[in-house]
Amino acid sequence: MNYWMGKKVPIFCHWRAEKKMKRPAIVFDLVGTLLQTALPVGVVYSKLLAEYGIRSDPKVMHDNFIKVFDFFKLRPQGSIPKDGDDKRFWEKIVKTVLQESGIPLGSFFFDYFNKLYSYYSQKEAWKPYPEVISALGKMSSLGFPLFVASNWDSRARTVLREWGIRQYFLDIFLSAEWGVAKPEALFYHLVLLKTTKESSAVFFVEDDPQMRPPYSEKIRFFLLKRPFINLFDLLSQLQKSS
Repeated sequence: MNYWMGKKVPIFCHWRAEKKMKRPAIVFDLVGTLLQTALPVGVVYSKLLAEYGIRSDPKVMHDNFIKVFDFFKLRPQGSIPKDGDDKRFWEKIVKTVLQESGIPLGSFFFDYFNKLYSYYSQKEAWKPYPEVISALGKMSSLGFPLFVASNWDSRARTVLREWGIRQYFLDIFLSAEWGVAKPEALFYHLVLLKTTKESSAVFFVEDDPQMRPPYSEKIRFFLLKRPFINLFDLLSQLQKSS
């Protein structure tokens, strides 16, 4: 059972009722759903600050990052690029985190920020959740079309490729390449258009309830809640319905 629209319902009821329909597309969020940071964000921020002789508390930095990111994450259309480069957004995040943590912004900042931005484009900054590679491999072998839809930028492609999991996805949809982000209805509409040849329905897999898609007969929503609900729970439902 999954939590869809706040109720426990069988997520594959519509698909099973119509055996001849194409299998539903599974569209995964990225950070928090497939990937997690290898180190807490506050630890990374503080370690890099130390290279400039600046002392900071990793826990304070981490707590402030969570607070600041949560404040800025819902972005209106017109504030998101279409070229894949979202540096301005992340520069604002990092500046605000440092200010909230009592770190004066000095001449070091732009070099510091560029190092941070580059670090999070690398494999070593990330790691898949424990079940991810196994679950993706099984879902792919069952014939489900898999996609990624993320409120991130072009760095996502590099990280997925370096971790060897890009191969599982037919396509990757990024807010910084579309100029619109979740949970805007337009984002989900574009995903439906992009996946319509592969499937008649789409399951969005997320870890954040704020990214719930708008109601549509073609859309379903699977909310992860690790460690209680992970991709093996989704896989179990897929296997029962295949």
